[in-house]
Amino acid sequence: MIRYDSEGAAQLRDRMLSRVKADVAACYQCGNCSAGCPAAFTFDYAPNQIMRMLQVGMLDEVLASSAVQLCVQCLTCTSRCPRNIDIAGIFEDLKTVAVAKDVRVPEDAATFNRVFLENVAKYGRLTEAMMLLRYNLMSKHPLNDAELGIPMLTKGKVEVLPKKAAGADEVGRIYRKSLEKARWEG
Repeated sequence: MIRYDSEGAAQLRDRMLSRVKADVAACYQCGNCSAGCPAAFTFDYAPNQIMRMLQVGMLDEVLASSAVQLCVQCLTCTSRCPRNIDIAGIFEDLKTVAVAKDVRVPEDAATFNRVFLENVAKYGRLTEAMMLLRYNLMSKHPLNDAELGIPMLTKGKVEVLPKKAAGADEVGRIYRKSLEKARWEG
């Protein structure tokens, strides 16, 4: 049984409106987002169910769900929405909030998200080899996909020693500021 938290739902709606410019209350549960989602089979809740959970103020359950963490950001849900709700934007914002609140999430997703964001913040862009090396070490799978990485390194497809992009310090500052803003209280 879903319990409706009217105060929490109103606060969540206001946050989504200000942060993503998307109104979760506008979702009328048509299911188009879920029907078109190529990753929905990996989710514990379909995208329309996540939207409903947000409508009733179940933020903690949404942040801990595999749906938010395993979303591949293909934008199919957003493009299929007859109400023009930026569902992918909502999911991306929720990932950031989960990282900022250090929410425990499934399948090493939190480790991947954190390493990815920290890599971009440090170098100003994604440095694949460094990011994957760090992710594999932190997720305790040090040789994961080594058979793919070694040929890429030897053919010069990825750089061994990453270089900072122009403006990397500014990207890092933006990252730190976005984490501060993502920490939702209450």
